[in-house]
Amino acid sequence: MTIRNSSNKWFYLCALLLIAASCIGAGVLSAKRQQPKKQWPKEPRVTSMPHIFSKIKSLEVVDAWIGNPETEAAGVWIEIRNNSDKDVMMVDIVCGEGGITRNGLTDEQNPIVVIKPHETTKMFMNFGEMTFGAPLVISGVTYADGTEEGDEASLRAMHRVREHDRAQHIRREAPTP
Repeated sequence: MTIRNSSNKWFYLCALLLIAASCIGAGVLSAKRQQPKKQWPKEPRVTSMPHIFSKIKSLEVVDAWIGNPETEAAGVWIEIRNNSDKDVMMVDIVCGEGGITRNGLTDEQNPIVVIKPHETTKMFMNFGEMTFGAPLVISGVTYADGTEEGDEASLRAMHRVREHDRAQHIRREAPTP
């Protein structure tokens, strides 16, 4: 009879512990659901045309307009004219912390002219890539003769983009074993 009493005690003890653990777990989950979720303050998002200008003497902003208005893909189209007699091989546009680069120097054997002399090109920058309150600036350029113009930060970023794009191109062109 003592074996049976001992076995019943363990059964009741285990059942009691399981019920207690379930109650505690349910209480913790319920408390977590009732706590308001922290809302991180949202950064202001660009939703309208920023001030636009060029730091590059030979690149002129001809026109700018909002593309895809009222959508998540909204942004600014900018038309740029190359007023120099040189081919533009790479151009960088910056808006605060964001920026876009058009690179024609990915393949050294077959470079692509981004803007021919005295012609225009259009580039698009999504509002999500822009920093609220910052102007949209043409801030760097590389010409076909290898000369560059622009601010140092932009030129450094362009060099990183060029190296990354070249490495990607080399990987794509490499024969697969």
